[in-house]
Amino acid sequence: MPVLLLSRAIAERHSEALAALRDASPGDPLEVLQLPDEADRRLDEVSLAQIQAGYFSTDMTGADGAGERALSRKFLGSIRRAPNVRWLHLGHAGTDDPIFQELMGRGVAVSNSSGVTAEPIALSVIGGLLALHRGFPRWYDAQRHRAWEQLPRNEAPPDLRGQTIVVVGLGAIGGHIARLSQALGLYVIGVRRREATAGDHVDRWVHPGQLKDVLPAANWLALTVPLTAATRHLIDRESLALLPEGAHILNVARGAVIDEAAMIEELRSRRLGGAYLDVFETEPLPPESPIWDLPNVIVSPHDSSPSAGNPGRADAVFLEELGRWLRGEPLQRLVQER
Repeated sequence: MPVLLLSRAIAERHSEALAALRDASPGDPLEVLQLPDEADRRLDEVSLAQIQAGYFSTDMTGADGAGERALSRKFLGSIRRAPNVRWLHLGHAGTDDPIFQELMGRGVAVSNSSGVTAEPIALSVIGGLLALHRGFPRWYDAQRHRAWEQLPRNEAPPDLRGQTIVVVGLGAIGGHIARLSQALGLYVIGVRRREATAGDHVDRWVHPGQLKDVLPAANWLALTVPLTAATRHLIDRESLALLPEGAHILNVARGAVIDEAAMIEELRSRRLGGAYLDVFETEPLPPESPIWDLPNVIVSPHDSSPSAGNPGRADAVFLEELGRWLRGEPLQRLVQER
């Protein structure tokens, strides 16, 4: 019978849904194996050999302390040592972690919950965009120093309406960014392989091969693509030089999508107007990184996604995929690109 590895919290929270799927399964009944909560308890070799599937849920992937991180390590270690595992579902989108790459290399089907955090992330991006455009970092600094410092009127920012944002990646996150950007009056250029449609909320679509052609028009550059061999340093020194003076970067993709050292140079020189950065080439961002001290940069610690509804949305995606897996149907959220 198929054995599914879950955290205790997920097994208890969705016991009725799991029972319904078990009863409706045409093959052998599903058996749920709960990951031990106790720090000193590990699954034995017999249990590991029985595991065929697992759900790396959001209760194991947050930032709530050492206990949660230990649970995450225990779960992934168990999946890694399970010789017969065939499918792993992730409660998040990213699959660039080496362990997921290793599992895919072993032939394990890996599916994800791409899209469940898309709107909160997009709201963080738009929040960063508005904060940079309206000068919030300057106001925050003045507030800390109890200084009443109004912006000289000859330094007023240009109108946001009519500016151009280039959104690299029109998946769930990029789609929300495009929609919200249009609502603010921005001209939206979307970049992805597949041609955009009217429902994508872009004013112009270009293929990734044409990215450098549109960078000179980008007042704002939003990066939302996954990290792959093709997107590593997609925004390199040459690409940064193509951006117009005063342009801003909004990165919620992965830190390595951009040449971080070259970006720092451009921000230090003020040729680039600023950046909202949620991701970095090294995480956590080292205390000695110059990014911390750049006055035109807003930093969030890979934390743009939290929203109370995320876990429920991720679990719903998992349960849908579990039903397909039990029925022998193709997974709809299967990760194809390594």
